[in-house]
Amino acid sequence: MFLIFAALASFLVVASVLPFLPFAHGIVRVGDFPRQQFLALAAALLVASVFLDGEETGWRVVQMALAAVIAIQTPHILRFTPVWRKQTADAQPGEEGERIRLVSSNVKMSNTRYRELAEEIAACDPDIVVLMEVDDQWRDGVADLLARYEHVANATRDNSYGMIVASRFPFETFEIDELLTEGVPSVIATIRTPKGKAFRAYFIHPEPPVLHRGTEGRDGETALVALKVKDEKLPVMVTGDLNDVAWSVTTERFRKISGLLDPRIGRRIFSTFDARFPFLRWPLDHLFHSPEFRLIRMKRLRPCGSDHFPVFFELLFCRTEKSESEPQSADQDDIAEAREVVEEARERDEEAIGTDWEKK
Repeated sequence: MFLIFAALASFLVVASVLPFLPFAHGIVRVGDFPRQQFLALAAALLVASVFLDGEETGWRVVQMALAAVIAIQTPHILRFTPVWRKQTADAQPGEEGERIRLVSSNVKMSNTRYRELAEEIAACDPDIVVLMEVDDQWRDGVADLLARYEHVANATRDNSYGMIVASRFPFETFEIDELLTEGVPSVIATIRTPKGKAFRAYFIHPEPPVLHRGTEGRDGETALVALKVKDEKLPVMVTGDLNDVAWSVTTERFRKISGLLDPRIGRRIFSTFDARFPFLRWPLDHLFHSPEFRLIRMKRLRPCGSDHFPVFFELLFCRTEKSESEPQSADQDDIAEAREVVEEARERDEEAIGTDWEKK
């Protein structure tokens, strides 16, 4: 029994320390994802060890290792619980502003439950719908849903990176841009509300991390968007499947540079992947925003055959800024590091990760 505990404790220590290494590679970054699972496992093993240990020094070493894992993981997870101070302010009754309802959904390209997902989304009556991993078959399969929206940006692809953004509000401007990686589109739009107030919206879906490849594409794209957002003059919203967890170094750098708020901080983890496995889930689908937005509610929808839960956000778009707390400010080192990450991503000569995963 001791050997089992020692092996598990050793694994947890290594997996907890790996993400702190300054290497943009999947085998390093993958340790960022299951932090809540590592925390739960370390706590369970530590409690069990109290009842199983003898007087041997080895058990004390194992217990200290498990306590170290708990100490490493706890701060990451606590930020996404009510114990922590919120970032996004709650919308107050009677507060003046415009309600914006948004659904973001990674549909999983090989999934064919088109109508079911379309009906699930339509039931929320969102003003903006963001669909990812959509090909032409998906576009046709949810045509009735898209017909409800006057303004549609169509960037379908057959490589698992396709995107459609549909909006009731007009696009004052929009562009479909492959920011850093060929075949990986993003939609960047200026959206004007019925009362005439405009905001900038970035809809993105960078590459996922895999154990055999670097993460330069994903890290570079989020860094580039952060740098762009930093210079925006209008209020901003960034949403999509970022293929990164809310507590990672790269997401933290994104928040610092962009100055955007995360409505999950001080509320809940809001895990959205993998919808198929209840004990292996983490928060990959995000919405960040500037302080002009207040949170009314957020919830997960039924996955309807996808490996991601669609996410629904209802926000109040106000003319004044307000937040409960703000991200730590970026310094010149953060800016320089982000620019370096972007340049490393530009210099790659690789096909986007996973372009053939969903092809039949």
